[in-house]
Amino acid sequence: AVMAIALPWLWLLSLEDTRLAHVRLGIFGFGGLAVSGYLLTAMRAWIGRDVPVPALALGFLALGARVAALCAPEMIWPVLLPSLVIASAILWPVLQARRWDKLLLAMIPLAMTAAEAALVQLRVTAAGLPIAMAAVIFAVGGRMVPAFLAEDRRRCKLKAQPEPAHWPGLATLGVGLVLEGAAGAVALMAVPLWVMHSVRGGLRSRPASRMLCLGYAGLVPGLLGLPAARAGLIPPHVEAHLLTMAAMGPMVLAVAARVAMRRSAGAELLPCRRHWGALWLVFSAAAVRGIAELAPQPELWMTLAGIGWSAAWILFLSAHLAALAQPAPFPLLSAARMPQAIS
Repeated sequence: AVMAIALPWLWLLSLEDTRLAHVRLGIFGFGGLAVSGYLLTAMRAWIGRDVPVPALALGFLALGARVAALCAPEMIWPVLLPSLVIASAILWPVLQARRWDKLLLAMIPLAMTAAEAALVQLRVTAAGLPIAMAAVIFAVGGRMVPAFLAEDRRRCKLKAQPEPAHWPGLATLGVGLVLEGAAGAVALMAVPLWVMHSVRGGLRSRPASRMLCLGYAGLVPGLLGLPAARAGLIPPHVEAHLLTMAAMGPMVLAVAARVAMRRSAGAELLPCRRHWGALWLVFSAAAVRGIAELAPQPELWMTLAGIGWSAAWILFLSAHLAALAQPAPFPLLSAARMPQAIS
């Protein structure tokens, strides 16, 4: 949340390469820590225990790595070493427990560490990073959202529905990214339909799952922006911000907010007003940031987008501080096994 609040204002700092710093703080800082935080949260459900390294220590390592990235952008080792510690702390327990079904997910922080090293060493460009992050959100969210919706149906004593197979959506996205021309455009335009299919019925679900479905649906404008940018209909920066602000921001917020949500007597997660306000501010900031690329006076629109984005994460953090003051009840992302009321 702290990195998200600071992210729009990097342009005010005197940095050697502001754009590179913006990418590293946004994709690898905010996005990377959100992925690592989710994996650390899910670890106890996967292997029956927490990771051996205290989460607070990992958090300080991550923040230190981001400070090093800003102060010494040309050096990779001050960032690489703490990032490898975090990635290893997540991957090693999964290997020890032989949870091979979770291996690909557990390897994401390690893959992001390698990608950042390649970016600093000029072996990859920053242009493909928002697409890669959107693909991660698509893959992880495509498993998570149907699972939570199925759990809601079970608790409401409704008839269970088979979860849709996830691999056709992943295959379609891969085809769209690889192929050029009309075939690639058609494949990319089919992926948003798959996202909407995954969240079907979610708007009528319980509040926490409704918020999660809205966050996952943030992929739709970003995925539609890919073929639009290829066809020259929108500038590349509009596409990039749709893939980051409109896709990554809402999904991260919708998942992370679950830890701080109230728990009803029926063990239901209930978002508070600040959670909803933060979600709509993130969506609004993404729209305004896209307008900035098309407006004759972009500075005003960029400032408005930055204010909206930072205000959203200040709201999120204010609601989250209460959860940080005491251990959150397990399971963290679902109240399905918490029968007592939590104020």
